Formats: sequence, structure tokens, C-alpha cells
Amino acid sequence: MVKEVHNLVEAASSTLERIRHTFDAQVCSLRLLERTRWARRMLDVSIRGIEVEPIPVCLGDGQTAIIVSNYPSVSQTLMAVMKVGSRLPGEELRLRAIARKEIVARANVVLKALGVDRHIFPALKDPSGKYALEPDTLKQVLAHLNGQGNVLWLSITGKTRGNGLLERDLRTGAALFAVKKNIPIVPMGLVTQEKRGEVRIVKVRFGEPINPPSVGKLDEFETGDFLLDMSQLIMCHIAALLPPGQRGDFEDVEDKLTEVRSRLSYYPRGVPSSAPTPRRLQRE
Repeated sequence: MVKEVHNLVEAASSTLERIRHTFDAQVCSLRLLERTRWARRMLDVSIRGIEVEPIPVCLGDGQTAIIVSNYPSVSQTLMAVMKVGSRLPGEELRLRAIARKEIVARANVVLKALGVDRHIFPALKDPSGKYALEPDTLKQVLAHLNGQGNVLWLSITGKTRGNGLLERDLRTGAALFAVKKNIPIVPMGLVTQEKRGEVRIVKVRFGEPINPPSVGKLDEFETGDFLLDMSQLIMCHIAALLPPGQRGDFEDVEDKLTEVRSRLSYYPRGVPSSAPTPRRLQRE
């Protein structure tokens, strides 16, 4: 009897899984984002409660860039990134993100119909907790960056506690891509607010673009240090976009900015003048 019940449960689970995959395939096949600009407008309107600052010139039509932001939560960050993507000028969908593979599978029906899978390059989490791209996916990311006017989003940290600005958990992928492709990085700050006991993103702010510096030949260890320092610089610019109290380990952002610029100055040719003091720090 127990075996029969077990077999029945397995059969039912298998049937439900097939139904879910069929349903997901039918929903995703709508590809609304590929059909009309109106669908992008619908995506923008459907994601409510997040105010987005005007899109900066550095993300204008034909401008290739890498957007890097803090990471308050998986779902909230995805919503903010998709909303920004829907507002970028141009006829085509220009913004894609590197995010966990499970995000697509767990997305709701509306997001699937609006093409959430078209927004994401799936990353895999290894046993150590680090995220990595499969070789084919990495090729797709590089091809995306080769396309004129395409935009890529990455988080600067792998943690979702608070606003994710934790110094010990820096990610260097954005700096690596920017240096490799000589593409500017646009800092993006996701401002949060607690509503009904839940922390939600309420505003998206943009900082001045950071152009990767041209440095001399570095060995393996120097390259690693350089990418960490570049990531620290990016983190400082993101922190400057957030209000005090939401900067995590970067509450003393002015001091950290001074420190990282000093370290970067020791590399051949140093850090370029195109990475200015964030305007919000200049005003504070």
C-alpha cells in the first residue's frame, strides 16, 4: 500500500511538472518585448512603486555601458533593473543582466510574458558560494558587449543583507568586463525603504560614468589587486548615491574614496580624471 501511494505521488508530481513546463513555454512564447515598444511601456507601468531618475546621456541610444548597482534583494533588484531597461532609449531591448538561473524559473506569469528570460544571462552558484558563467554563456555576454548600444547589469556584491554594500563581499566581474572591453561603468544606486515590514526599492539613481583606466603591464597578483581596487572605487560611487544609513560598510564613503584613489594612483598611469568625485558628495 505504501509503495502504491509513493508511486501515485511521484506520478502526480511528474504530471504537474510537465504541465508547469508547458505553461511556462507557452507564456514565454508570447515574447511581448520583441513585438512592440508598447510592451516595454507596459512593463514600465506594471512595475510600480519604484521612481527612476532620468536616464543619463551615457546610457543614450547607441551608448554601450555596464551598469553596476547594490543588491538589496533578488526580486526587488530584478524589478528595478527591468524597469530601467524598459526606459532606455532605442527600438530594441538593450539591457541584459547577469543573474541566478533560478530567477527565470521562479518569475511570475506577467514577468514571463514580458520576457524576463530575455533580460538575463544565467549564472551558476558553485559549492563555495561564488557565481560563475558557463563557457557558452560567457561567449554570449561578450557578444552582447560587442554590440553597439548594448548595456549589461551586474551587482557589485553577492550579499542581499541591507543594501548589500559589504566591503568583504566585493565582486570584480564588472571591473573585469569594463577593462577587457574598454566600456564605461555607470554606477546605479537602489534606494530602499521599509514598507509594512518589508524592505523595498523606492528609487533608482545614476552616477557619473567611470571609464576604466589604461594601465601598464601587470602580473597575475597585480591584476587581481587592480580589479579589487576598481571594484572598491565603483562601490564608493554607488554608496554616494544612497542616503546615509543605507551604505553598509561604506558609510564613511569619502574616506574610502580617498583611500582607493590613492591606491589606484600607484598603478602605471593611475586612475583617469573621468572618475570624478560623485556629485552627491560634492553637494553634501
